[in-house]
Amino acid sequence: MKVGVRTFRSRLASSATLLAVTMLAATGGAIYLGAREALHRNLDGALFSIARAELSSALDGHDGRVHIHEEQPAALGLAPGSGYEKFAEIRDLSGAVLAHTENMHTGPTLTANHFSPLGSNRREFVDLHRGPTRFRGIRYSFHDRRGAPLMAVVAVPTAPLERALASLTLVLTVAVFFGAGMSAWAAGRLARRLTRPLERIAATAREVGAGRLSERVPEVSPDQEFREVSDVLNSMLERLEGAFRRQEQLIESQRRFVADASHELRSPLSNLRGTVEVALRRPRSAEDYRETLEASRTEIERLCRLVNDLLTLSRSDAGPMQLAREWCNLAEIAEQAGRFHALRASESGVRLEQVAPQPIWVQVDAARIRQLLDNLLDNALRHSPPNTTVTLMVADTGDHAEVTVADQGPGLSPEHLGRVFDRFYRVDAARARDAGGLGLGLAISRALAESHGGTLTASATPGAGAVFTLSLPLPPEKPGDPTRLVPPDTHTELPLEAVR
Repeated sequence: MKVGVRTFRSRLASSATLLAVTMLAATGGAIYLGAREALHRNLDGALFSIARAELSSALDGHDGRVHIHEEQPAALGLAPGSGYEKFAEIRDLSGAVLAHTENMHTGPTLTANHFSPLGSNRREFVDLHRGPTRFRGIRYSFHDRRGAPLMAVVAVPTAPLERALASLTLVLTVAVFFGAGMSAWAAGRLARRLTRPLERIAATAREVGAGRLSERVPEVSPDQEFREVSDVLNSMLERLEGAFRRQEQLIESQRRFVADASHELRSPLSNLRGTVEVALRRPRSAEDYRETLEASRTEIERLCRLVNDLLTLSRSDAGPMQLAREWCNLAEIAEQAGRFHALRASESGVRLEQVAPQPIWVQVDAARIRQLLDNLLDNALRHSPPNTTVTLMVADTGDHAEVTVADQGPGLSPEHLGRVFDRFYRVDAARARDAGGLGLGLAISRALAESHGGTLTASATPGAGAVFTLSLPLPPEKPGDPTRLVPPDTHTELPLEAVR
């Protein structure tokens, strides 16, 4: 990762430098072309002014002779031989030189690679040379006093212009190289500034990859963009840590669940096997076999309840339960559950009171809600001593329907209250198992409540009993005129076991 960031930094600096150099070179080239065009345009303008002055004075000589002035024109303002020195000559149609400046008295004449024919009163800018020296000149045609056609050439050396362009080229080249160096330095610093936060983010990623999920990306830069990236990454890491923690908890819970389920299955299976083996050791009477079968049936029923409970919890873990929702009177479901447990309560010397002042209509799976209430009542009766009261109350709080099951048993201490809905959890494991409880009833009840979008909570005081409250959301609409209530009895199984 560090090598990758360094490579990115190098590429970023190189790209920025290349872009800067390209822009500097393009700017320098544009400046050079513009300056060259301006110098040539100015030179041609000066030549045109000189040519006009020469044309106006070429025929004012003595006896009308054609001549050329030796003075340097004001447009140049330079002494002869100092740079922009004027060279001029006048020829007739045969090419004979009629007049020329003093500096052309000796040496070759001004020539060009090609001279196009000039008509009357026309002019042309041309590039000339005189030996190795290059000139910029203007050709123009005119007539003498007798009407004979003549051609004049006025030229100046281009060496000063070329020296100016060479100096400009040197300055621009130095500027480009200097700018390239400065660009490389600035690009390197900029690349380091931009990639330093990435290095710190990469370092955090390596820490997380090593298993330290609690690591977070520090404040890597004052720039708002990097702060937003850091916040997003930290939020993602927090969710990732939470997901791993939940996964670990789930794996631990499943491991514990499998171990507890195996333990719970082993006990009735061992009892069943031992009972059958004892019965088969020798011939027995019909009454002895009947007792053996009765004992075996008890263990088989316990196994069936355990398997059914495990199947229910497995379905709740796999996703939302499939519910057959319909309009039901919650008070009627609670009354049916109370009637079913009334005989057991009477045999235990416990008084079962029901409080349901009015019908409360909810959209629920009646069989599942009945199973939940059976679990709560079974749990309450299991832990209620004689001559106490178990209260089953249904109430409408406005936006929720509540069913409360309260007992006057030993209650729960705070450390047990926090785990009362855990699977296979018992306050007194040995006593609960002897009483037939498997520690799954309340876990199933909470899963059923949550599958209906409701909640199941517990509150208790040691020595003062426990209170379990089921809260179900009330739908915004109400049934108009229901044609039937819940079936007279939705109970299809034996009450499920308690957890305390």
